[in-house]
Amino acid sequence: MSAPTSFPCGSKSARGSMNGVDRLSSLSDDLLHHVMSFLPMPEVVRTSLLSPRWRNLWYSTPFIRIDSQDFVDKRKLENFGDCLLLLHDRTTSLDEARISAHCVNDTKCSVWIRHAIMHKVRLLHISGSLSLDRTAIFPSRHLKTIRLQSVMLKHGLFRPLNYDCPVLEHLELEWCGFCDHEEVSSRSLKVLHISDCHLTSGLLICARNLTHLSILDTEIGGIVTSDLSCLVTALISLIPKYFHHKYTVVDHHLHLLDGLSHATTLELLAPLHERAFEGAMQTCPMFSNLTSLVLGDWCMTADLYPLHRILRCSDKLKELTLKLEMDECTTCKLLLPIRRASPSGSGSYPCIERIKIYCQKDHPRVDELVQALVPTACNAKISIERPRSMITKNSLAKLICC
Repeated sequence: MSAPTSFPCGSKSARGSMNGVDRLSSLSDDLLHHVMSFLPMPEVVRTSLLSPRWRNLWYSTPFIRIDSQDFVDKRKLENFGDCLLLLHDRTTSLDEARISAHCVNDTKCSVWIRHAIMHKVRLLHISGSLSLDRTAIFPSRHLKTIRLQSVMLKHGLFRPLNYDCPVLEHLELEWCGFCDHEEVSSRSLKVLHISDCHLTSGLLICARNLTHLSILDTEIGGIVTSDLSCLVTALISLIPKYFHHKYTVVDHHLHLLDGLSHATTLELLAPLHERAFEGAMQTCPMFSNLTSLVLGDWCMTADLYPLHRILRCSDKLKELTLKLEMDECTTCKLLLPIRRASPSGSGSYPCIERIKIYCQKDHPRVDELVQALVPTACNAKISIERPRSMITKNSLAKLICC
């Protein structure tokens, strides 16, 4: 067998087939658009210089990306964004639009967002030091996913999301700030993820078709959950330094757990003495569908009251996990005790099949905890494991948002 023939880099055969055909340009528009999706948007536009086949190809890409990191000059960034959206083929629907505008004014960014929505975008990802209000969102029957990062959410932004986006299913808010009391009540929303946000006012979550909810490390002013009848999984993780001042009376968290009663999987993480969850126990509902429960240090008060109360409200519980990291909120410790209600329901404990305790090697109260769990364990084995095998809250949040 003869050795394979090699061709100089500049030959026609090296650029294409033996007869000089440009194989790449002969691909379909869909495949070329896929190739272009791996390039920064300015490079995508520059492909128009390659050949007549590529000249207008970028006009119909199913994606648009405007990234301030691609430009040093602010004016060039704004001109590029304007031209990109004005010249893009309006008959082509956008699978996604990503706008990262850290040096663009709010009005300009709102114009870009509205243009993307007019192009029937399905996924909208906005990030930057921006302030957005209701004028940034147009009614859309195509928008299914919205991700907002480092955005100040002005009063009224949620109204078009609740009423003018009838197919919106996925909403993510990260490092965002809320200016006023807001409500998330979209009937189409299925996934809501709130992470590292600044929420000093109230937030009502009453999206009746929501199936997955995660609230991670967010500065809570007061969250109320209600009418979440389709909820499957919920994860709420609290950081004490965000929620309490030394003399604060925690009464605006009393309905934090009300809407979670239909969940089958529930994870409530917070340090010891954290008051939001224990305060919500005053109106704790019956968790009639709950089969898997994960709790943090907050349930380890001196008499284990929060643990006993939530167990008596979870008659179908099969799997219980406790993640004890010996975290403690010193400011919460100084607050007056919460007036505790007696457990509702029959008062009987569920027959739990699996109990896992993740804790530090020398946790001082593990033996006491094990003894408290014996009445609920039935024939289940109680296992104690070290933190290195713990599933982190962020890993669960990724599963929730998939």
